[in-house]
Amino acid sequence: MKPRTLCLHAFLSIGALGMDGSAALAQNLGNWRALTAEEEKARIANVSPESVDPAMIEADFDGDGRKDKALIAVRKSDGVFGLIAILKGRIHVLDTDLVEASDGLRYAEPRTWDTICGMPASANDASCDEYPSRVILKNPGILWIGNGRTSLYFWSRKTKSFDVVLMVD
Repeated sequence: MKPRTLCLHAFLSIGALGMDGSAALAQNLGNWRALTAEEEKARIANVSPESVDPAMIEADFDGDGRKDKALIAVRKSDGVFGLIAILKGRIHVLDTDLVEASDGLRYAEPRTWDTICGMPASANDASCDEYPSRVILKNPGILWIGNGRTSLYFWSRKTKSFDVVLMVD
């Protein structure tokens, strides 16, 4: 490929990603939008980007062999932050009550995870009587970290939706 053609392809590819380079911006998110470059800059503040949990992760959350996305997003109508996941082009709103721009996401490996009720300190906690002490992920999950808590979102084949368990509060 000629250098001029290569440069044109690179330029067009970058443009397709959106103004701030976010692949999420190139995708139609319906009532939601990805964080802008300014919001992402404010989100990570003066911290090195390598040491901050990302606002978007990709994995095959539902086990269909295709990559899905989870991201901290902004609802266009009122500016509320939320955690959304995109599977097969469909948007799943996971949380809008506690999410803030400064929150981050992590990839949860498929394995057994102890919930907050699986910790030794909660053994006698009455609120844990009907709460799972652990979950087994067959597919990757989404760890949402914010407001001093961590929640694990994972796909349920039974309900064809995301379930959530509290990990740290």
